[in-house]
Amino acid sequence: MNGVLEATLDVLARDGLAALSFEAVAERAGVSRTTIYRRWSSKNDLVRAALLRLAEMQPVARDTGTLRGDLVEFIQLRLVGNPRERERAMGLLRANMAELPDPELLAVGRLVQERARRPIVSSVERAIARGDLPPGTDPAFVIEPIFATLHFRLFVFAREPDLAYAEQLVDLVLAGARTGAAVRRPSQG
Repeated sequence: MNGVLEATLDVLARDGLAALSFEAVAERAGVSRTTIYRRWSSKNDLVRAALLRLAEMQPVARDTGTLRGDLVEFIQLRLVGNPRERERAMGLLRANMAELPDPELLAVGRLVQERARRPIVSSVERAIARGDLPPGTDPAFVIEPIFATLHFRLFVFAREPDLAYAEQLVDLVLAGARTGAAVRRPSQG
C-alpha cells in the first residue's frame, strides 16, 4: 500500500487536492480503483494517510559541524538536488495554503511541516549551544526567512533555486543572526 500513498503524494503535488482523484492515484500506482477504495473510503482518508506517510519519511539532516553546512545540505536535500522531493514539498505547501478545508487534514499537514523542520531547528539549537549564535536566538527567525525566500522564488518567480543562491541566502541570514538580530525581543504591546 506504500505505492498507493507515494502515488497519492505525487498526484497531490502535481494536481492539487481539488483535482486529486482515485482514478489518477490508481493509474499512477498501477493498481485498480477498487484496491484503493477497499482501504480508503474517501479522498480525505487517502490524503490523510499519504500525509502521515510523508511525515514518517522526512529526510534526516546530518550534523555537518556548522549551522551553515547543515542548512545548505538540508536545502540541497529538500529543494535543490531532489526534484521529486521539491515538487512534493511545494504541493504540500500549496495544499496547506489554499486547499485543505478539512481541519483534520490541515492539522496533519502542519504535523508534516513540523517534522520537516525538526532537524533544522535542532541544528540552530546546536549552534546556540556551541556559541555560534547568541543565547535567546529564535530558530524560527533563522529558518523562516531562508525557506520563505526560497519558496517565494519558486512560487512567484517560478525560478528553481540553485546551490549558489541558497548558499548566499544562508550566509545573509546567518550574518544577521550572529549579530543578535534573531533574538526574540519582548513585545512592546
